[in-house]
Amino acid sequence: MIIKKIMTIKIQVFNPKIYKEDIKSVINSLKKNQISGTQNKIIENFENNFAKFVKSKYAISTSSGTTALHLCINALNLKKGSEVIVSSCTNIATALAIYHNNLIPVPIDSDAENWNIKLELIEKNITKKTKAIIVVHFLGNPVDMNKVMKIAKKYKLYVIEDAAEAHGAKINKRLVGSIAHMGCFSFYSNKIITCGEGGAITTNNKKLYKKIRLLKNLAFSKKRFIHYQAGFNFRLSSIQAAMVNSQLKKINSIIKLKIKIANLYKNFLICNKGVEFQKQINNSLHVHWMFGIKLNRNYPTSANKLIQILKKNGIETRTFFFSIRNQPCLKEIIKKKTPSTPVSDDLWKNGLYLPSTHHIKKKNIKKICDIINNPIKYT
Repeated sequence: MIIKKIMTIKIQVFNPKIYKEDIKSVINSLKKNQISGTQNKIIENFENNFAKFVKSKYAISTSSGTTALHLCINALNLKKGSEVIVSSCTNIATALAIYHNNLIPVPIDSDAENWNIKLELIEKNITKKTKAIIVVHFLGNPVDMNKVMKIAKKYKLYVIEDAAEAHGAKINKRLVGSIAHMGCFSFYSNKIITCGEGGAITTNNKKLYKKIRLLKNLAFSKKRFIHYQAGFNFRLSSIQAAMVNSQLKKINSIIKLKIKIANLYKNFLICNKGVEFQKQINNSLHVHWMFGIKLNRNYPTSANKLIQILKKNGIETRTFFFSIRNQPCLKEIIKKKTPSTPVSDDLWKNGLYLPSTHHIKKKNIKKICDIINNPIKYT
């Protein structure tokens, strides 16, 4: 009988930190019998606080970051078959929000240095059918929104910021999510602040705010149960709102921890010529949702092999995202003439993010980096 050794993960890629205050806030919601996703003081309080944090006029809570994106696109009421430019290196959710609204995603390759959408390629891919742009602040690294908004203004396009990974990130002293027509955030369990699931939309446009708020709650009219629009049930529950509102109070200290974690990784890996870091543009604050690295030709093994070596030593990691350009479920609608995405493909092949739990210990970061710096030794 052959007994296979089971590899035990000792250092998870992420493990959410739930504070005593979060638990107390949730219990308080239960005691008040406020548990649903219909409008009440708990949800209203969170939305007001989140809008204040992002420095936008309005915030609307949603059931997830994905449904936030879906609502934003749906609210634009774009003609079927219209094109939406999107970052190619992103979670499939960004593109699915386009797809499920009967629109065509046009993936734009990544910048080789900052790993965000390559700005120089956006204008080259605008056609008569292009109606919107979705930019992703990858890993919490902000895109140069001034340049994006100039392009959008020139061609009269809507812009949505996918800030699911970028709570608190800044560009030119402005917080992401407050710059474009709309911003979308996620409160999934591995995000900077969390309530397990959930999301939010921020906007400064009163008309869009009213429309999105209507759509997310089944588009109830003044005369209840008569619906003039086909809405969605994309509500956040009061229990979730209570938890994420509690976490929001700690967000600035959490961001400081994230930056500290990133700096520790950099200090331990800086001398490794086979490892590259994500660069950020001037006048920006990168919040390092997850700390990512990319291996180059100088590294002695492949990213997949390194992932296995780390796993063998009890350390969990994640690859970067598979380019939207090549996703099998989208091949029927992404036009064949859409340019390839070699940089995004390289990020998929050679990129990975490392354990970035808020409370990860310095000794664990050092251990991870020791393995990365000496992979053959730990094989």
